[in-house]
Amino acid sequence: MAKWSEGQAFEWPDVKALSLEDKVGQVLMVGFPGKDPEGAKEAVCDLKVGGIIYFARNTGTVSETAALSSALQDMAEAAGNLPLLISVDQEGGPVVRLDKGLPLMPGAMALGATGDAELAYKTARAVGTQMRAAGINMDLAPVLDVNDNPDNPVIGVRSFGSDPALVETLGAASVQGFLSSGIAPVGKHFPGHGNTSVDSHLDLPVLPHPLERLAQVELRPFRAAIMKGLPAIMTAHIVFKAVDPDLPATLSAPVLQRLLRRDLGFQGLIMTDCMEMNAISNYFGTARGAVMALKAGADMVLISHTRELQREAYRLIVEAVRSGEIPLSRLDEAVWRVLTLKKALRIPNPLPPEEADTEELRELSAEAHLRSVTVLKGEGLPLRKDPGSRVVIASPYEETELAEALKGTGMQVARVVYGSSGPALMVEEYGSEPGEKARGGVSGDALAEMDPARADAVIVLTRSAWKNEEQASFVRSVLQKRPDAVLVATGDPYDVRVFREARTFLCTYSHRREALRALAAILTGRYEAQGKLPVIL
Repeated sequence: MAKWSEGQAFEWPDVKALSLEDKVGQVLMVGFPGKDPEGAKEAVCDLKVGGIIYFARNTGTVSETAALSSALQDMAEAAGNLPLLISVDQEGGPVVRLDKGLPLMPGAMALGATGDAELAYKTARAVGTQMRAAGINMDLAPVLDVNDNPDNPVIGVRSFGSDPALVETLGAASVQGFLSSGIAPVGKHFPGHGNTSVDSHLDLPVLPHPLERLAQVELRPFRAAIMKGLPAIMTAHIVFKAVDPDLPATLSAPVLQRLLRRDLGFQGLIMTDCMEMNAISNYFGTARGAVMALKAGADMVLISHTRELQREAYRLIVEAVRSGEIPLSRLDEAVWRVLTLKKALRIPNPLPPEEADTEELRELSAEAHLRSVTVLKGEGLPLRKDPGSRVVIASPYEETELAEALKGTGMQVARVVYGSSGPALMVEEYGSEPGEKARGGVSGDALAEMDPARADAVIVLTRSAWKNEEQASFVRSVLQKRPDAVLVATGDPYDVRVFREARTFLCTYSHRREALRALAAILTGRYEAQGKLPVIL
Protein backbone atom coordinates (compact mmCIF):
# COMPACT_ATOMS: atom_id res chain seq x y z
CA MET A 1 0.00 0.00 0.00
CA ALA A 2 1.43 3.35 -0.99
CA LYS A 3 2.28 5.74 1.83
CA TRP A 4 0.06 8.30 0.10
CA SER A 5 -2.90 5.95 0.48
CA GLU A 6 -2.11 5.57 4.18
CA GLY A 7 -2.76 9.26 4.63
CA GLN A 8 0.83 10.20 5.38
CA ALA A 9 1.84 13.73 4.58
CA PHE A 10 3.29 14.22 1.12
CA GLU A 11 5.63 17.12 0.57
CA TRP A 12 5.12 18.51 -2.90
CA PRO A 13 8.35 19.61 -4.58
CA ASP A 14 9.04 23.07 -5.86
CA VAL A 15 8.66 23.09 -9.64
CA LYS A 16 12.13 24.47 -10.20
CA ALA A 17 13.60 21.57 -8.22
CA LEU A 18 12.38 19.04 -10.78
CA SER A 19 14.57 17.92 -13.64
CA LEU A 20 13.60 18.85 -17.18
CA GLU A 21 12.65 15.26 -17.90
CA ASP A 22 10.44 15.04 -14.82
CA LYS A 23 8.73 18.30 -15.74
CA VAL A 24 7.94 17.06 -19.23
CA GLY A 25 6.50 13.85 -17.79
CA GLN A 26 4.14 15.83 -15.56
CA VAL A 27 2.49 17.59 -18.52
CA LEU A 28 1.55 14.29 -20.19
CA MET A 29 -1.61 12.26 -19.57
CA VAL A 30 -1.65 8.91 -21.34
CA GLY A 31 -3.71 5.78 -21.82
CA PHE A 32 -2.54 2.17 -21.84
CA PRO A 33 -3.94 -1.18 -22.99
CA GLY A 34 -5.74 -3.67 -20.77
CA LYS A 35 -6.40 -4.10 -17.07
CA ASP A 36 -2.87 -5.08 -16.04
CA PRO A 37 -0.95 -2.17 -14.44
CA GLU A 38 2.19 -3.50 -16.12
CA GLY A 39 0.76 -2.05 -19.34
CA ALA A 40 1.38 1.43 -17.90
CA LYS A 41 4.81 0.71 -16.42
CA GLU A 42 6.84 2.49 -19.10
CA ALA A 43 4.67 5.60 -18.90
CA VAL A 44 4.64 5.71 -15.08
CA CYS A 45 8.22 4.63 -14.34
CA ASP A 46 10.22 5.86 -17.35
CA LEU A 47 8.29 8.86 -18.65
CA LYS A 48 6.99 9.66 -15.14
CA VAL A 49 3.76 10.96 -16.61
CA GLY A 50 1.52 13.26 -14.64
CA GLY A 51 -1.69 11.43 -15.42
CA ILE A 52 -3.40 8.29 -16.66
CA ILE A 53 -6.71 8.11 -18.55
CA TYR A 54 -8.97 5.08 -18.27
CA PHE A 55 -11.13 3.67 -21.05
CA ALA A 56 -13.53 0.72 -20.95
CA ARG A 57 -10.56 -1.48 -21.86
CA ASN A 58 -9.07 -0.69 -18.44
CA THR A 59 -12.05 -0.88 -16.12
CA GLY A 60 -13.98 -3.76 -14.60
CA THR A 61 -16.05 -3.62 -11.45
CA VAL A 62 -15.53 -0.75 -9.05
CA SER A 63 -13.40 -2.98 -6.80
CA GLU A 64 -11.29 -4.18 -9.73
CA THR A 65 -10.79 -0.63 -10.97
CA ALA A 66 -9.92 0.56 -7.46
CA ALA A 67 -7.27 -2.16 -7.25
CA LEU A 68 -5.80 -1.04 -10.58
CA SER A 69 -5.75 2.59 -9.44
CA SER A 70 -4.00 1.64 -6.21
CA ALA A 71 -1.44 -0.45 -8.10
CA LEU A 72 -0.66 2.45 -10.44
CA GLN A 73 -0.20 4.85 -7.53
CA ASP A 74 2.05 2.31 -5.78
CA MET A 75 4.04 1.96 -9.01
CA ALA A 76 4.43 5.73 -9.27
CA GLU A 77 5.68 6.01 -5.70
CA ALA A 78 8.11 3.14 -6.10
CA ALA A 79 9.54 4.83 -9.22
CA GLY A 80 10.01 8.14 -7.42
CA ASN A 81 7.19 9.70 -9.43
CA LEU A 82 4.55 12.08 -8.06
CA PRO A 83 0.97 10.95 -7.32
CA LEU A 84 -1.02 10.43 -10.51
CA LEU A 85 -4.04 12.21 -11.81
CA ILE A 86 -6.31 9.36 -12.93
CA SER A 87 -9.07 10.51 -15.27
CA VAL A 88 -12.05 8.99 -17.06
CA ASP A 89 -14.90 10.03 -19.37
CA GLN A 90 -17.76 9.29 -16.99
CA GLU A 91 -20.33 11.67 -18.42
CA GLY A 92 -23.34 9.57 -17.45
CA GLY A 93 -25.95 8.03 -19.74
CA PRO A 94 -24.48 6.41 -22.84
CA VAL A 95 -20.94 7.80 -22.31
CA VAL A 96 -19.39 5.95 -19.38
CA ARG A 97 -16.25 3.86 -18.97
CA LEU A 98 -17.22 2.30 -15.66
CA ASP A 99 -20.61 0.56 -15.78
CA LYS A 100 -20.27 -2.56 -13.64
CA GLY A 101 -21.21 -2.71 -9.98
CA LEU A 102 -22.70 0.76 -9.63
CA PRO A 103 -25.98 2.53 -10.44
CA LEU A 104 -25.39 4.80 -13.43
CA MET A 105 -26.49 8.42 -13.44
CA PRO A 106 -28.24 10.08 -16.42
CA GLY A 107 -26.26 11.85 -19.10
CA ALA A 108 -26.35 15.58 -19.72
CA MET A 109 -29.31 15.75 -22.12
CA ALA A 110 -31.44 13.57 -19.85
CA LEU A 111 -30.70 16.02 -17.04
CA GLY A 112 -31.50 18.83 -19.44
CA ALA A 113 -34.93 17.26 -19.89
CA THR A 114 -35.52 17.63 -16.15
CA GLY A 115 -34.37 21.25 -16.15
CA ASP A 116 -33.39 20.79 -12.50
CA ALA A 117 -30.10 22.34 -11.39
CA GLU A 118 -30.30 20.71 -7.96
CA LEU A 119 -30.65 17.30 -9.59
CA ALA A 120 -27.64 18.05 -11.81
CA TYR A 121 -25.68 18.93 -8.67
CA LYS A 122 -26.73 15.74 -6.87
CA THR A 123 -25.95 13.42 -9.79
CA ALA A 124 -22.54 15.03 -10.39
CA ARG A 125 -21.73 14.64 -6.71
CA ALA A 126 -22.83 11.01 -6.94
CA VAL A 127 -20.65 10.35 -10.01
CA GLY A 128 -17.69 11.97 -8.28
CA THR A 129 -18.18 9.77 -5.23
CA GLN A 130 -18.40 6.66 -7.42
CA MET A 131 -15.23 7.59 -9.27
CA ARG A 132 -13.30 8.16 -6.06
CA ALA A 133 -14.47 4.73 -4.95
CA ALA A 134 -12.71 3.40 -8.07
CA GLY A 135 -9.53 5.34 -7.28
CA ILE A 136 -10.24 7.95 -9.97
CA ASN A 137 -9.70 11.61 -9.09
CA MET A 138 -10.57 13.48 -12.29
CA ASP A 139 -13.71 13.25 -14.44
CA LEU A 140 -13.60 14.56 -18.01
CA ALA A 141 -17.04 16.11 -17.54
CA PRO A 142 -19.27 18.06 -17.65
CA VAL A 143 -19.78 18.65 -21.35
CA LEU A 144 -20.41 22.40 -21.65
CA ASP A 145 -21.11 22.40 -25.39
CA VAL A 146 -24.40 23.95 -26.53
CA ASN A 147 -25.84 21.42 -28.99
CA ASP A 148 -27.76 23.83 -31.21
CA ASN A 149 -26.91 21.92 -34.40
CA PRO A 150 -29.19 18.86 -34.73
CA ASP A 151 -26.76 17.37 -37.25
CA ASN A 152 -23.86 17.38 -34.81
CA PRO A 153 -22.26 13.93 -35.18
CA VAL A 154 -20.31 13.78 -31.91
CA ILE A 155 -21.99 15.76 -29.10
CA GLY A 156 -25.76 15.12 -29.21
CA VAL A 157 -27.03 13.70 -25.90
CA ARG A 158 -23.69 14.54 -24.28
CA SER A 159 -24.89 18.16 -24.13
CA PHE A 160 -27.48 19.49 -21.69
CA GLY A 161 -29.38 20.97 -24.63
CA SER A 162 -29.62 23.66 -27.29
CA ASP A 163 -30.41 26.60 -24.98
CA PRO A 164 -27.25 28.37 -23.73
CA ALA A 165 -29.04 29.40 -20.53
CA LEU A 166 -29.95 25.80 -19.73
CA VAL A 167 -26.42 24.53 -20.43
CA GLU A 168 -25.01 27.40 -18.38
CA THR A 169 -27.22 26.64 -15.37
CA LEU A 170 -26.90 22.86 -15.32
CA GLY A 171 -23.22 22.94 -16.23
CA ALA A 172 -22.38 25.26 -13.34
CA ALA A 173 -24.43 23.10 -10.96
CA SER A 174 -22.61 19.99 -12.14
CA VAL A 175 -19.23 21.62 -11.54
CA GLN A 176 -20.25 22.37 -7.97
CA GLY A 177 -21.47 18.81 -7.52
CA PHE A 178 -18.21 17.30 -8.74
CA LEU A 179 -16.16 19.64 -6.55
CA SER A 180 -18.23 18.78 -3.49
CA SER A 181 -17.38 15.10 -4.03
CA GLY A 182 -13.64 15.81 -3.93
CA ILE A 183 -12.99 15.11 -7.59
CA ALA A 184 -11.74 17.46 -10.32
CA PRO A 185 -14.26 18.14 -13.12
CA VAL A 186 -12.95 19.05 -16.57
CA GLY A 187 -15.29 21.25 -18.61
CA LYS A 188 -15.22 20.46 -22.33
CA HIS A 189 -14.80 21.19 -25.23
CA PHE A 190 -13.58 24.79 -25.22
CA PRO A 191 -14.62 27.08 -26.88
CA GLY A 192 -17.55 24.84 -27.93
CA HIS A 193 -18.13 21.76 -30.09
CA GLY A 194 -21.92 21.91 -30.19
CA ASN A 195 -22.49 23.61 -33.53
CA THR A 196 -20.20 21.46 -35.66
CA SER A 197 -21.31 19.08 -38.39
CA VAL A 198 -17.86 17.41 -38.50
CA ASP A 199 -16.52 15.03 -35.85
CA SER A 200 -13.02 16.13 -34.79
CA HIS A 201 -12.15 12.47 -34.21
CA LEU A 202 -12.36 12.15 -38.00
CA ASP A 203 -11.47 15.55 -39.46
CA LEU A 204 -10.83 19.21 -38.60
CA PRO A 205 -14.03 21.24 -38.12
CA VAL A 206 -14.04 24.95 -38.95
CA LEU A 207 -16.59 27.35 -37.44
CA PRO A 208 -17.11 30.77 -39.02
CA HIS A 209 -19.14 32.35 -36.19
CA PRO A 210 -18.37 35.97 -35.23
CA LEU A 211 -17.18 36.77 -31.71
CA GLU A 212 -20.61 38.13 -30.79
CA ARG A 213 -22.16 34.72 -31.46
CA LEU A 214 -19.43 32.93 -29.48
CA ALA A 215 -20.00 35.23 -26.51
CA GLN A 216 -23.78 34.72 -26.55
CA VAL A 217 -23.80 30.96 -27.10
CA GLU A 218 -20.61 28.89 -26.88
CA LEU A 219 -18.79 30.82 -24.15
CA ARG A 220 -21.68 31.31 -21.72
CA PRO A 221 -21.50 27.88 -20.05
CA PHE A 222 -17.70 28.10 -19.72
CA ARG A 223 -17.87 31.57 -18.19
CA ALA A 224 -20.45 30.42 -15.63
CA ALA A 225 -18.48 27.26 -14.79
CA ILE A 226 -15.28 29.25 -14.30
CA MET A 227 -17.09 31.50 -11.85
CA LYS A 228 -18.14 28.40 -9.87
CA GLY A 229 -14.55 27.24 -9.52
CA LEU A 230 -14.05 24.94 -12.52
CA PRO A 231 -10.46 23.71 -12.03
CA ALA A 232 -9.74 22.34 -15.51
CA ILE A 233 -10.89 22.83 -19.10
CA MET A 234 -10.40 20.59 -22.14
CA THR A 235 -9.78 22.18 -25.52
CA ALA A 236 -11.57 21.42 -28.79
CA HIS A 237 -9.73 20.53 -32.00
CA ILE A 238 -11.77 23.10 -33.94
CA VAL A 239 -10.77 26.20 -35.91
CA PHE A 240 -12.72 29.24 -34.68
CA LYS A 241 -12.09 31.69 -37.51
CA ALA A 242 -13.07 34.79 -35.56
CA VAL A 243 -10.31 34.13 -33.01
CA ASP A 244 -7.66 32.29 -35.03
CA PRO A 245 -8.30 31.58 -38.73
CA ASP A 246 -5.37 29.18 -39.04
CA LEU A 247 -5.06 26.88 -36.04
CA PRO A 248 -7.52 24.76 -34.04
CA ALA A 249 -8.21 25.94 -30.49
CA THR A 250 -5.91 23.28 -29.00
CA LEU A 251 -2.90 24.75 -30.80
CA SER A 252 -3.93 28.41 -30.75
CA ALA A 253 -2.33 30.99 -28.46
CA PRO A 254 -5.06 33.53 -29.30
CA VAL A 255 -7.72 31.03 -28.12
CA LEU A 256 -5.90 29.72 -25.05
CA GLN A 257 -3.98 32.74 -23.82
CA ARG A 258 -6.12 35.64 -25.03
CA LEU A 259 -9.69 34.30 -25.05
CA LEU A 260 -9.54 31.77 -22.20
CA ARG A 261 -6.89 33.24 -19.90
CA ARG A 262 -7.28 36.98 -20.46
CA ASP A 263 -10.90 37.49 -21.52
CA LEU A 264 -12.55 34.78 -19.39
CA GLY A 265 -10.04 34.99 -16.54
CA PHE A 266 -9.47 31.24 -16.29
CA GLN A 267 -6.42 30.39 -14.17
CA GLY A 268 -6.90 26.63 -13.86
CA LEU A 269 -5.47 23.72 -15.82
CA ILE A 270 -5.86 23.67 -19.62
CA MET A 271 -5.89 20.12 -20.97
CA THR A 272 -6.01 19.09 -24.60
CA ASP A 273 -8.44 16.61 -26.06
CA CYS A 274 -6.69 13.50 -27.33
CA MET A 275 -3.92 14.43 -29.74
CA GLU A 276 -4.39 11.20 -31.70
CA MET A 277 -7.72 12.43 -33.09
CA ASN A 278 -7.60 13.02 -36.84
CA ALA A 279 -8.19 16.76 -36.50
CA ILE A 280 -4.66 16.94 -35.05
CA SER A 281 -2.85 13.81 -36.25
CA ASN A 282 -3.76 14.21 -39.92
CA TYR A 283 -2.88 17.89 -40.15
CA PHE A 284 -0.10 18.51 -37.63
CA GLY A 285 1.00 15.12 -36.26
CA THR A 286 0.32 13.89 -32.75
CA ALA A 287 3.77 14.41 -31.28
CA ARG A 288 4.46 17.68 -33.08
CA GLY A 289 0.98 18.82 -32.09
CA ALA A 290 1.90 18.18 -28.45
CA VAL A 291 4.77 20.65 -28.75
CA MET A 292 2.52 23.20 -30.44
CA ALA A 293 -0.18 22.83 -27.78
CA LEU A 294 2.20 23.43 -24.88
CA LYS A 295 3.77 26.36 -26.68
CA ALA A 296 0.31 27.84 -27.28
CA GLY A 297 -0.64 27.66 -23.61
CA ALA A 298 -1.95 24.17 -22.82
CA ASP A 299 -0.77 22.72 -19.50
CA MET A 300 -1.43 19.01 -20.02
CA VAL A 301 -1.36 17.02 -23.25
CA LEU A 302 -3.57 13.95 -23.66
CA ILE A 303 -2.31 11.02 -25.77
CA SER A 304 -4.75 8.21 -25.15
CA HIS A 305 -3.66 5.11 -27.03
CA THR A 306 -0.29 4.67 -28.73
CA ARG A 307 2.93 4.13 -26.76
CA GLU A 308 5.17 5.11 -29.64
CA LEU A 309 3.42 8.45 -29.99
CA GLN A 310 3.61 9.02 -26.23
CA ARG A 311 7.36 8.42 -26.29
CA GLU A 312 7.81 10.59 -29.37
CA ALA A 313 5.84 13.46 -27.86
CA TYR A 314 7.92 13.25 -24.67
CA ARG A 315 11.14 13.36 -26.70
CA LEU A 316 10.02 16.26 -28.90
CA ILE A 317 8.89 18.33 -25.92
CA VAL A 318 12.25 17.83 -24.18
CA GLU A 319 14.03 18.88 -27.38
CA ALA A 320 11.75 21.89 -27.84
CA VAL A 321 12.52 23.15 -24.35
CA ARG A 322 16.25 22.62 -24.79
CA SER A 323 16.21 24.46 -28.12
CA GLY A 324 14.19 27.35 -26.70
CA GLU A 325 11.16 26.73 -28.92
CA ILE A 326 9.15 26.20 -25.73
CA PRO A 327 10.45 28.66 -23.11
CA LEU A 328 11.37 26.98 -19.82
CA SER A 329 9.10 29.49 -18.10
CA ARG A 330 6.13 28.18 -20.16
CA LEU A 331 6.90 24.59 -19.13
CA ASP A 332 7.32 25.62 -15.48
CA GLU A 333 3.95 27.40 -15.59
CA ALA A 334 2.28 24.27 -16.97
CA VAL A 335 3.89 21.99 -14.38
CA TRP A 336 2.95 24.40 -11.58
CA ARG A 337 -0.70 24.18 -12.63
CA VAL A 338 -0.57 20.38 -12.74
CA LEU A 339 0.98 20.17 -9.27
CA THR A 340 -1.36 22.82 -7.87
CA LEU A 341 -4.39 20.78 -8.92
CA LYS A 342 -2.91 17.56 -7.55
CA LYS A 343 -2.17 19.25 -4.24
CA ALA A 344 -5.68 20.75 -4.04
CA LEU A 345 -7.22 17.29 -4.58
CA ARG A 346 -4.90 15.70 -2.01
CA ILE A 347 -4.37 12.85 -4.45
CA PRO A 348 -4.57 9.99 -4.34
CA ASN A 349 -7.91 10.46 -2.62
CA PRO A 350 -9.77 7.12 -2.88
CA LEU A 351 -12.94 6.09 -1.08
CA PRO A 352 -13.92 2.54 -0.14
CA PRO A 353 -15.31 0.70 -3.22
CA GLU A 354 -18.62 -0.05 -1.50
CA GLU A 355 -19.47 3.66 -1.51
CA ALA A 356 -20.12 3.42 -5.26
CA ASP A 357 -23.28 1.35 -4.79
CA THR A 358 -25.42 2.51 -1.89
CA GLU A 359 -29.19 2.56 -1.51
CA GLU A 360 -29.09 6.34 -1.64
CA LEU A 361 -27.28 6.31 -4.99
CA ARG A 362 -29.63 3.69 -6.42
CA GLU A 363 -32.65 5.78 -5.42
CA LEU A 364 -31.10 8.94 -6.91
CA SER A 365 -30.37 7.14 -10.18
CA ALA A 366 -33.92 5.79 -10.43
CA GLU A 367 -35.49 9.18 -9.64
CA ALA A 368 -33.31 11.08 -12.09
CA HIS A 369 -33.99 8.66 -14.94
CA LEU A 370 -37.74 8.64 -14.28
CA ARG A 371 -37.87 12.43 -14.35
CA SER A 372 -35.93 12.61 -17.62
CA VAL A 373 -38.15 10.43 -19.84
CA THR A 374 -39.91 12.71 -22.32
CA VAL A 375 -43.17 12.03 -24.17
CA LEU A 376 -43.38 13.96 -27.45
CA LYS A 377 -46.49 12.14 -28.71
CA GLY A 378 -48.49 10.06 -26.26
CA GLU A 379 -51.36 8.41 -28.14
CA GLY A 380 -52.18 5.03 -26.61
CA LEU A 381 -50.24 5.50 -23.37
CA PRO A 382 -50.09 3.87 -20.94
CA LEU A 383 -49.98 0.43 -22.51
CA ARG A 384 -52.58 -2.18 -21.56
CA LYS A 385 -51.02 -4.37 -18.92
CA ASP A 386 -53.68 -7.02 -18.66
CA PRO A 387 -52.24 -10.40 -17.67
CA GLY A 388 -51.18 -12.10 -20.84
CA SER A 389 -50.95 -8.93 -22.95
CA ARG A 390 -48.50 -9.57 -25.74
CA VAL A 391 -45.76 -7.05 -26.45
CA VAL A 392 -43.02 -7.10 -29.08
CA ILE A 393 -39.89 -5.03 -28.45
CA ALA A 394 -37.79 -4.35 -31.55
CA SER A 395 -34.35 -2.88 -30.92
CA PRO A 396 -31.19 -2.22 -32.97
CA TYR A 397 -29.09 -3.62 -30.11
CA GLU A 398 -29.30 -6.54 -27.70
CA GLU A 399 -31.63 -5.39 -24.93
CA THR A 400 -33.04 -7.19 -21.90
CA GLU A 401 -33.84 -4.57 -19.27
CA LEU A 402 -37.07 -3.28 -20.82
CA ALA A 403 -38.27 -6.82 -21.57
CA GLU A 404 -37.61 -8.00 -18.03
CA ALA A 405 -39.29 -4.92 -16.54
CA LEU A 406 -42.41 -5.43 -18.67
CA LYS A 407 -42.53 -9.13 -17.86
CA GLY A 408 -42.60 -8.14 -14.23
CA THR A 409 -46.07 -6.66 -14.85
CA GLY A 410 -47.38 -9.99 -16.21
CA MET A 411 -47.06 -9.11 -19.90
CA GLN A 412 -45.83 -11.63 -22.43
CA VAL A 413 -42.82 -10.19 -24.22
CA ALA A 414 -40.92 -11.02 -27.40
CA ARG A 415 -37.57 -9.41 -28.11
CA VAL A 416 -36.40 -8.76 -31.65
CA VAL A 417 -33.01 -7.42 -32.65
CA TYR A 418 -32.99 -5.72 -36.03
CA GLY A 419 -30.00 -4.64 -38.07
CA SER A 420 -28.67 -3.83 -41.51
CA SER A 421 -28.02 -7.45 -42.55
CA GLY A 422 -31.65 -8.52 -42.40
CA PRO A 423 -35.09 -7.42 -41.31
CA ALA A 424 -34.82 -8.83 -37.79
CA LEU A 425 -33.65 -11.60 -35.53
CA MET A 426 -35.99 -13.16 -32.99
CA VAL A 427 -33.98 -13.79 -29.83
CA GLU A 428 -36.80 -14.55 -27.40
CA GLU A 429 -40.50 -15.25 -27.64
CA TYR A 430 -43.43 -14.79 -25.31
CA GLY A 431 -43.14 -15.59 -21.62
CA SER A 432 -44.82 -13.80 -18.75
CA GLU A 433 -42.25 -14.39 -16.01
CA PRO A 434 -38.90 -12.54 -15.71
CA GLY A 435 -36.21 -14.70 -17.25
CA GLU A 436 -38.69 -17.13 -18.85
CA LYS A 437 -38.03 -18.03 -22.47
CA ALA A 438 -40.67 -19.92 -24.41
CA ARG A 439 -38.63 -20.09 -27.62
CA GLY A 440 -35.41 -18.69 -28.98
CA GLY A 441 -33.71 -18.60 -32.35
CA VAL A 442 -34.19 -17.01 -35.73
CA SER A 443 -37.67 -16.07 -36.85
CA GLY A 444 -38.65 -16.71 -40.43
CA ASP A 445 -40.27 -13.28 -40.59
CA ALA A 446 -39.88 -11.30 -37.40
CA LEU A 447 -42.26 -8.65 -38.68
CA ALA A 448 -44.98 -11.27 -38.55
CA GLU A 449 -44.59 -11.22 -34.78
CA MET A 450 -45.89 -7.66 -34.92
CA ASP A 451 -49.18 -8.62 -36.52
CA PRO A 452 -52.17 -7.15 -34.64
CA ALA A 453 -53.56 -10.63 -34.20
CA ARG A 454 -50.49 -11.71 -32.27
CA ALA A 455 -49.21 -8.60 -30.46
CA ASP A 456 -51.23 -6.17 -28.38
CA ALA A 457 -48.43 -3.60 -28.56
CA VAL A 458 -45.24 -3.05 -30.52
CA ILE A 459 -42.39 -1.00 -29.07
CA VAL A 460 -39.58 0.05 -31.41
CA LEU A 461 -36.38 1.39 -29.90
CA THR A 462 -34.24 3.61 -32.12
CA ARG A 463 -30.71 4.89 -31.71
CA SER A 464 -29.73 7.78 -33.98
CA ALA A 465 -31.80 6.42 -36.85
CA TRP A 466 -31.62 9.86 -38.48
CA LYS A 467 -28.07 8.98 -39.58
CA ASN A 468 -28.64 5.27 -40.25
CA GLU A 469 -30.81 4.63 -43.30
CA GLU A 470 -30.99 0.85 -42.75
CA GLN A 471 -32.36 1.41 -39.27
CA ALA A 472 -34.78 4.09 -40.47
CA SER A 473 -36.04 1.84 -43.26
CA PHE A 474 -36.81 -0.95 -40.82
CA VAL A 475 -38.70 1.39 -38.49
CA ARG A 476 -40.77 2.76 -41.38
CA SER A 477 -41.69 -0.79 -42.40
CA VAL A 478 -42.91 -1.41 -38.86
CA LEU A 479 -44.97 1.79 -38.86
CA GLN A 480 -46.61 0.77 -42.14
CA LYS A 481 -47.67 -2.51 -40.56
CA ARG A 482 -48.37 -1.10 -37.11
CA PRO A 483 -49.15 2.66 -37.17
CA ASP A 484 -49.81 2.41 -33.43
CA ALA A 485 -46.26 1.25 -32.69
CA VAL A 486 -44.60 3.04 -29.77
CA LEU A 487 -41.31 4.61 -30.91
CA VAL A 488 -38.63 5.38 -28.34
CA ALA A 489 -35.44 7.30 -29.12
CA THR A 490 -32.80 5.76 -26.87
CA GLY A 491 -30.10 8.02 -28.28
CA ASP A 492 -30.61 11.63 -29.27
CA PRO A 493 -34.19 12.85 -29.77
CA TYR A 494 -33.68 13.95 -33.36
CA ASP A 495 -35.13 10.65 -34.62
CA VAL A 496 -38.58 12.19 -34.20
CA ARG A 497 -37.88 14.29 -37.31
CA VAL A 498 -37.50 11.10 -39.35
CA PHE A 499 -40.71 9.42 -38.18
CA ARG A 500 -43.24 12.23 -38.14
CA GLU A 501 -46.03 9.75 -38.85
CA ALA A 502 -45.50 8.03 -35.49
CA ARG A 503 -48.46 8.45 -33.14
CA THR A 504 -46.48 7.72 -30.00
CA PHE A 505 -42.92 8.90 -29.49
CA LEU A 506 -40.80 9.01 -26.35
CA CYS A 507 -37.18 9.91 -25.58
CA THR A 508 -34.96 8.30 -22.94
CA TYR A 509 -31.66 9.85 -24.16
CA SER A 510 -29.87 6.59 -23.28
CA HIS A 511 -30.02 2.84 -23.85
CA ARG A 512 -28.58 1.98 -20.43
CA ARG A 513 -30.40 -0.32 -18.05
CA GLU A 514 -31.51 2.49 -15.73
CA ALA A 515 -33.08 4.45 -18.59
CA LEU A 516 -34.98 1.41 -19.90
CA ARG A 517 -36.30 0.56 -16.46
CA ALA A 518 -37.60 4.11 -16.20
CA LEU A 519 -39.16 3.74 -19.66
CA ALA A 520 -41.04 0.62 -18.51
CA ALA A 521 -42.52 2.57 -15.59
CA ILE A 522 -43.74 5.29 -17.96
CA LEU A 523 -45.15 2.87 -20.54
CA THR A 524 -47.16 0.98 -17.94
CA GLY A 525 -48.48 4.08 -16.17
CA ARG A 526 -46.62 3.50 -12.91
CA TYR A 527 -45.05 6.93 -13.27
CA GLU A 528 -46.12 9.99 -15.23
CA ALA A 529 -43.50 11.35 -17.61
CA GLN A 530 -42.20 14.78 -16.64
CA GLY A 531 -39.33 15.39 -19.06
CA LYS A 532 -39.32 18.40 -21.38
CA LEU A 533 -37.44 18.31 -24.68
CA PRO A 534 -34.19 20.25 -24.07
CA VAL A 535 -33.38 20.86 -27.74
CA ILE A 536 -35.08 22.63 -30.61
CA LEU A 537 -36.02 20.24 -33.39
